[in-house]
Amino acid sequence: MIKEQRLLDDLIMAAMQKGNDPAVGELLAGIRDCEHEILKGAAENFNSLFQEWDDTVGGSDGKSEVCLALAELSVLDTPTFRAALNDAARRLLPPYISSGAVTKAIGARDTGIAVNSVAARIRKLQKLRTNAYVFQSGSQCWGRLVNLDKVMATMAVNTFATNSMISIPVATALSGCLFFEQHIEMTNLISTTQATLKNAAFCREVLARHSIGPLSAEKMRALLEKMFVPAILSPDGFEKWWADTAPAHSSQKGRSFRDARSVLELYTLLTAPEAGEIVLDDAAAEKLSLLFSRVRPGMTPKDLANLAECVSILSKAGEEAVLKKMFSPLRGKVPFFPGAVDGKVPLKNLEIWGRLSVKNLAGFIRGTASLYSLYEMAKLFTLLPLRSMPPMMDILAVNDVTDAIYAADKVSCDVLLFLWKNKAKFGELKEYISMANISRALSEEGLPKEWAAAQRELKKLLFEKTDFQKLVIENAGENLDSLIYAVQKMRNMQQGECQSLLVKLSRSSDALKARLESGEGRKALGEKKEEQADDSALMTSLASYKRLADELDTLIRVKIPENVKAIETARAFGDLSENAEYDAAKLQRNILRKRRSELENLLATVQAVDFSLLHPSLETVSIATKVTLETADGRRVSYSFAGAFDGKPEENVIAYNTALGKTLLGKKTGETLSLPEGGTAKVLEIAPLDASLLATLTAEV
Repeated sequence: MIKEQRLLDDLIMAAMQKGNDPAVGELLAGIRDCEHEILKGAAENFNSLFQEWDDTVGGSDGKSEVCLALAELSVLDTPTFRAALNDAARRLLPPYISSGAVTKAIGARDTGIAVNSVAARIRKLQKLRTNAYVFQSGSQCWGRLVNLDKVMATMAVNTFATNSMISIPVATALSGCLFFEQHIEMTNLISTTQATLKNAAFCREVLARHSIGPLSAEKMRALLEKMFVPAILSPDGFEKWWADTAPAHSSQKGRSFRDARSVLELYTLLTAPEAGEIVLDDAAAEKLSLLFSRVRPGMTPKDLANLAECVSILSKAGEEAVLKKMFSPLRGKVPFFPGAVDGKVPLKNLEIWGRLSVKNLAGFIRGTASLYSLYEMAKLFTLLPLRSMPPMMDILAVNDVTDAIYAADKVSCDVLLFLWKNKAKFGELKEYISMANISRALSEEGLPKEWAAAQRELKKLLFEKTDFQKLVIENAGENLDSLIYAVQKMRNMQQGECQSLLVKLSRSSDALKARLESGEGRKALGEKKEEQADDSALMTSLASYKRLADELDTLIRVKIPENVKAIETARAFGDLSENAEYDAAKLQRNILRKRRSELENLLATVQAVDFSLLHPSLETVSIATKVTLETADGRRVSYSFAGAFDGKPEENVIAYNTALGKTLLGKKTGETLSLPEGGTAKVLEIAPLDASLLATLTAEV
């Protein structure tokens, strides 16, 4: 024994040397192999060791493990050692748990808590995981660990009895709760009834196998007694049951998923390795429908994920009618099954669509389809992350998706990417890949991460894919100003990025390049210019601008919703291949869609001019002037020169950008010009607009 004592002392002395990490490892091995009496005899040397180590314990796994091993064996209990034990706790706890508040709750510095109890608490927290079962000794209630808040040093526990969330201080939980691994055996034990009660030996074995931390026979007995008396057994009956050490009968069956009393239990039973084939009939659907009817709003993300996986597994085992009966209580109650499918559904509610594994998506879609019509599924499609869209197309047709995208308030990055990747199939919708839609989609802020990936991919596509750039330019048509304006509006892009993008786009279009080299284009690229305005930008009166804006507003608020309703009604008539009402509604849809795009592009670029503020010089023909011409045959005719959308040929009000307007623009009194329709004319007089016409052009209502 003396030899062993000297060997231990040598190990301690070697570990004291700075930088001698191998010696620390050898000391830890020696502590684990050494008899307790010898360790106690070296207590003074151990205390000197920790005085030498001082505050370096928290920076070394090896030193922290030495400290914890000595605490487990109650070898040392001094202020120096407790300070080291506190640092060791901070070091050894997982990063998602470790914090000053949690370490304080462990009680390493509290002399009222034995050091071996502190060590047991640290080991328990090292093994503790979300979803662990929790038994609260005080309330005699089972629950499930949902989260550990390391800042507040509290545990969030979902209680099974009331399905409510409670917060328990870590210190209270460590001293007054028992923790067990989540496992089907524990689920069955917690759900034990008189019919499923197994013998005491089996129950003790299950508790010991899945306990997080040591569990004495006394604690086992107290736990089982609180669980079963008087709910299942009388006090005398419990004594007899506890004394029975016979092995459990192998023929005794566990609970079926049909009898699950909570979503967690259902998930555990369905995903257990021994679950076997899931058979779903009307009787099972009736039982599970009752379970789902008891689900309450406010489920934790983990519970929602478990429920979604349950939906996926069950959907593979039943017919549509059975699924509808079973899942109907969930519609409008859980976030991923909204009551109404429209643009008001928060994306956060649909996060599960981006998190489900690929193997579960098909089943989840099948279950979802049992609750919604095809058109509702198509509208849901427009809200989902990109990864969910291809499997959705297994149940949707092109017409379904086309109708839904048309009815949507906005087009997401995910939808735009899907249309691009499936442009051969959705050629009718390629016009949606416009710079205006891209700008709105890329400017969306605060997107959940399941949608943020598509935003990054779309931006990369816009900057790097030539074919994609060409399509965007093609969809802009002749109104390249709308494309430039849309780029400038992107909130999530710096000015330099916008300039770089416009330059990249111009390489695919000579027309865009020429436009960028003009006045307004140079302004978009950040260059200074002396001109006050860009002569090539369209200008119109306040009245015309208001008329165009009102038309767009009527389209969006009245005509398009009416058309969407007409399409929905026509779809209800059945086979779309022989549905005249549907064909007519689709034709109207295309007309409205194109007009909306035209108006949005126009209003994004046209300049509204207040004609009452214009004071033309009358030396040349310009906007807001009235010009009198004398034709070659001696006739006199007067034209009022107005904005791009103010023309009324029957009243001789002409838009400056018409053929005649371009011919007259800049001409002086006495100058002769060639008319677009043939012949010549002489400018006799240039005067201000008539007051009545000026009032009409200036009116905003």
